[in-house]
Amino acid sequence: MQILVGLFAAILSSQAAPAATTGRIAGRVTVDGTNTPITGARIMLIPAGRLNGPIGRPPQTTTDQEGRFAFDGLAPGEYRVDVQKTGFAPSFSPGMRPSTIQVAAGQAVDDVRVQLQRGGVITGKVLDPSGEPFADARIMVMRRAPGPAGGAAPRFIPAPMQGQQQTNDLGDFRVSGLAPGEYFVAAMRGPSGLGGPTPASASNGSARTAFTTTFYPGTTDPAVAQPIGVEAGKELSNVIFTMQSAPAFRVSGSVVDENGAPVARAMVMLMGDPRNGMFMGPAGNAQTQEDGRFVIGDVPAGSYRVTATVPMTISSGGISGGFVGGTFTAFSSGGAGGLNQPAEIVVADTDVTGVRVVIRP
Repeated sequence: MQILVGLFAAILSSQAAPAATTGRIAGRVTVDGTNTPITGARIMLIPAGRLNGPIGRPPQTTTDQEGRFAFDGLAPGEYRVDVQKTGFAPSFSPGMRPSTIQVAAGQAVDDVRVQLQRGGVITGKVLDPSGEPFADARIMVMRRAPGPAGGAAPRFIPAPMQGQQQTNDLGDFRVSGLAPGEYFVAAMRGPSGLGGPTPASASNGSARTAFTTTFYPGTTDPAVAQPIGVEAGKELSNVIFTMQSAPAFRVSGSVVDENGAPVARAMVMLMGDPRNGMFMGPAGNAQTQEDGRFVIGDVPAGSYRVTATVPMTISSGGISGGFVGGTFTAFSSGGAGGLNQPAEIVVADTDVTGVRVVIRP
């Protein structure tokens, strides 16, 4: 009997345990320069390279009362830990070289340490030309992007962690969680024209006017925008400037499908051309009528790109409306050689009419 028991034990010990196929990352988030934990910080684990396993939505979690977090069951590979918490500068921002963590099968990396700086704050007020508060203006805080020197137009990118910032009924705004550095503040009307009174259109047939993107300290020219220095954990207040107006025009046309049939109730949106150096969001929008036609008003001079969003109707009978999905690539027709060209609109000194946008899945 003892011989049989010993033989059975020997057989079991000779069988290697199955190797673990996943890994683990765990760590702690604290305030920069201290050991104070940050509770409720959002942690996202972003693949930084090719993973040896299925790729899905990046896993997320939040830190506990001790600032600790953990991710189990990770596919082997390289990851970047992204940490965000309101009131703190993000752990990663454009221009930074991210640090990564390599995880092998069966490996546990339990000593990850992340420290967040308390973010800087910019507060201020936007006024209309009469000195009254400009309510519901969209506020964008940007940093200068690396670009060509030699007098080239400045290029701006939005600062991370802003969300949707708007002025309140007193024209006040507050942007927090900014990393130390120089920033540029701009104000603009919402895409539907909300925000302050629209300047009166001229009655003698001359160009209409509308409020346009305005940079602190009150200019429409990004080249003369004034930078604002931000320090960690400090608030810079009294950033006050007045919205400026400019000639405004209408962009009109129609949206059709590949067969030339009109597309009703499509949302057409003008976006600032990113090649101009700014990512300022929508410049205007409109919904097509039953015949596919649209009109977008109060468009300042500039170059724009067109996007079209098609509604999807779901009922007991299934999906209807001719298209399955939401956003489609937009093209303008009638380019050189009869080829469809990217839907780019240039507004100079008059209304733009006859724009024909073709949507394709």
